[in-house]
This record gives sequence, C-alpha cells and structure tokens, in this order.
Amino acid sequence: MGQKVKYSRQCGEQQSCQEIWDWAQQWVEANQKLIRQIATPYRRFMAGDNQDLYQEATIAAYKAFISTREKGSPERFTPFFRVIFQTNCIKLSSGIQTVHCMEDYFLPLPEQSEMVREPKKEEVQLALSKVTARQREVCLWILSQPTPASTPDIANQFKVSRRHACRLVSNSIQTITGASNDTYH
Repeated sequence: MGQKVKYSRQCGEQQSCQEIWDWAQQWVEANQKLIRQIATPYRRFMAGDNQDLYQEATIAAYKAFISTREKGSPERFTPFFRVIFQTNCIKLSSGIQTVHCMEDYFLPLPEQSEMVREPKKEEVQLALSKVTARQREVCLWILSQPTPASTPDIANQFKVSRRHACRLVSNSIQTITGASNDTYH
C-alpha cells in the first residue's frame, strides 16, 4: 500500500493508495443517489445487496480517480466514474436474473405432519456430480452444517464476497434442478 500514484496537479502533492481509497469511500457515501441511478437498469440482474453495490462503486471511484489523475483531468472524474461503474454493473448482471438476497427468502416453514425422506447418499452424489468442483465443495459444506447457512456464512467460510457466494449457490441449485428434471423427463 506504500505505492505512490502520479503527481496530483489539483492539490499539489502525491497521494498514497490508502488516501485515494479513503477519498473514494467518502465520495461514494456522499453520492449514493447517483450510484443507485446508474445501477438501476442492471440491479434486478445482480446477485448482491446494497453493500455489494457500494463496494463496487468504491472500486469504480478509486479507478476513476487514478485515471483522471494520470490523464491530468480531475474535472472529468464523474464521466470516468459513470463509464467504469456502468461497465462493472453490466459485468455483474451478466444477463442472468438471480435471487436478490437469499436471506429474504428464509421464511419459517409450517409444521409438517409427515416425515420428509432424506435423500440417499448416492442420490446426493449423483446430483453433485453435475456441478463444478467449487460448487460441490460449497454444497457439501452447506449440507454438513447443523443449521441452515446464510450467504454471509458461506462467504466467510470460502473467503469470497457475499455476491459471489450467492451466485455459487444459485448456479448450483439451477444446475442440480436442471439435471434432476432431465432425469425424470
């Protein structure tokens, strides 16, 4: 983090990466309305929550700040930010509508009078053979938990963002569901 960026014409001093990062966080905090406005067309396709969105905006602000400094045009920060952030939103949405936030769907289940049959180990292995190795690792970890695991739990366990954890689970479910539908049809 001790790296220095190019000479700053506006303030007449060099700034460290940490100072730029702090500035980007402050800018995002002050411009949340603009961030939501830019992200709105892509939001429903993005797997993540507002915290993830603001983290992406902070990264875009950091990149825009560095780009404007390198080009010597700090007055162009906002257009640079718009392009970088909108590009990130497009990449994050990738055209697939996913569950907005899995925690929103953890509703209490009604009492069930009949026992639900646990799948056999072979059935689980067959279903998991359809997903990638990383998805299989996540699924097996989830299945081994004594209580339901939340997206933040998964993110912490596998050291990924909450958005990526949500995407891993969502894609696993889609793959397994598609594979089981193919088996029965």
